[in-house]
Amino acid sequence: MVQSYPIHPEVFTQLYEEWTTIEGFQRTRGVLKLMAKVIHRLWQDDNRDLMILPGSLPLYDGSARNELVNYLGPGWDPVIDRDIDGERAETTVIETKEPRFGSVQAARRVARTVFLGSAPSSVTTKPGIRGLDRARVLLGCLQPGQTSSDYSDALDRLAGKLHYLNSSGDKTQEETRYWFDTRANLRREMEERKQRFEDGAVRGRMAEVLKRISSNAAFFDGTHIFTPHSDVPDDSALRLIMLPPELFYSREAAQVAFEGVLEYVKHHGTTPRYRGNRLLFIAADHGALMRLRDCIRVALAWKSIVEDVEENRLTLDNLQTTQAKKELVTAEEVLPRVAREVYKWLLCPSQDTPTSPKPTVEVFPLNTASASLGPEIERVCTDNVLVITTWSPIHLREELKKLYWKVDKTAISGMAFWNDTLRYLYLPRLKSSQVLEQAIVKGAGSRDFFGTAYGQHEGKFDGFKFGDANVQLDDTLLLIEPAAAKAYEAANPPVIPPGSTPPGPGPLPPGPGPTPPGPIPPGPTPPGPAPTPKPRAFHGNVAITASTAKMRLVQVAEEIIAVLAADPNADVKVTVEIQVSFPSGASDQTKRAVTENARTLNFKNADWE
Repeated sequence: MVQSYPIHPEVFTQLYEEWTTIEGFQRTRGVLKLMAKVIHRLWQDDNRDLMILPGSLPLYDGSARNELVNYLGPGWDPVIDRDIDGERAETTVIETKEPRFGSVQAARRVARTVFLGSAPSSVTTKPGIRGLDRARVLLGCLQPGQTSSDYSDALDRLAGKLHYLNSSGDKTQEETRYWFDTRANLRREMEERKQRFEDGAVRGRMAEVLKRISSNAAFFDGTHIFTPHSDVPDDSALRLIMLPPELFYSREAAQVAFEGVLEYVKHHGTTPRYRGNRLLFIAADHGALMRLRDCIRVALAWKSIVEDVEENRLTLDNLQTTQAKKELVTAEEVLPRVAREVYKWLLCPSQDTPTSPKPTVEVFPLNTASASLGPEIERVCTDNVLVITTWSPIHLREELKKLYWKVDKTAISGMAFWNDTLRYLYLPRLKSSQVLEQAIVKGAGSRDFFGTAYGQHEGKFDGFKFGDANVQLDDTLLLIEPAAAKAYEAANPPVIPPGSTPPGPGPLPPGPGPTPPGPIPPGPTPPGPAPTPKPRAFHGNVAITASTAKMRLVQVAEEIIAVLAADPNADVKVTVEIQVSFPSGASDQTKRAVTENARTLNFKNADWE
């Protein structure tokens, strides 16, 4: 530095190693002539730099600029005027808007340094890596007492703003290189292309990204991305709806999303929806939605550039082709993360009581830093009891007591309650019917919650049980209010299965009486009564009507088959005989279904005549 003073050694390094490779540029005379003009202009401008750095070159001066541009060929004047130096240059505009950069001319110094180090490679065939890395750029700008962050931030700003500045790889990495060229950079090409994509293309790509990040939402039976309410099935499945971007959520304008949610809950196309309590919703945050749209447009623009290169519709050199592919990969990797940050509101329709005037919508934030979306939604649903996966019978009893059991109606169908939970927002949202069945089985084993039966006729419960967990949820199962079940049990004691004949009275003890004189001579023993032979087989058949077959078969199994099987000596075999006649002939659909089901159930005979 002492030997080259007042010129920084980096200036000579660039001139001797890069510029002398240009045909016609003289190593000694050319360098001296250039530096003479540079020093003269800096002296006139009262430049206060401690040494003449690459960032100090006065490219705004026509004489100094011509000394360099003459060797580079045509096309460089607009590059300097627009991007590097001068009153109308983009660097000057940036410094005017950003005082932190303007105080040290950070943007212009960075641009001059990159120009001096990279411009010769555009007209020479010298092998090597093109451009300057971040360290070399800072070396050409930074002076004692200044902070490197000003110049580093300016470099990042220029990389995304300038028309002719190119970069390779991820700009956050230190090994990224920067260079100027007379051809507009790919980033500028991308910026121009991304404006071409309309909202329809952006919406479609957004749906693809959301489908990818919600693919692990196994907690739900179905996930629907931007699906209109007419295409969301109205069934018992638990479904997650990703609302379209126009139904966004924000605290300032929550009504937009709320109205959209209630529209899904109330309508199934042009008809009413009957199972609205099976839907949960994810809405986009309005403040972050614009960023997601912009990132999608960037990804679409890079994809179009890569496709045009592959189809020979756009000609790029190898370095630019590699850069375009890297930029596409980077843009695609950003999309899932940004989508998570945008779609972060879980909306749950609810209703406090049956008499509430209208449903409401509860809002729960999702943690965008969690590993994946599906488990995070499941966590929020279970932590806030939006979806019940395990239910205690005490809660089931309280719901039945509050809404269903009345003085004149002490029994309610289990399936009727399940169907009501699908429909009404004021009832708990169970994950599936198995959750209700588990609660019923657990509660039926106790005498504290409810009794059970499989039908009621003329005041009598069919298959009544109280304190017996051997039940299953079906269309005939009734849940009986516990006090009524106790009263019914007391009035109708269970029939005890017949057992063995109770033993008769034993032999009488010898009573007082005269002792016979002398021994009694032996004689033939009189024959006793012949023992009653025990039954060795049981055969039974019973006619069962089709409408009550399920209930009657359960009764037969519990009151006949179970009693027979309780005997350890019994070898029980049960055969079910079905006889059906079709006066007008059975339909093909019935025949096919019965035949397939009989084969699945291992029927020995399943013949059609």
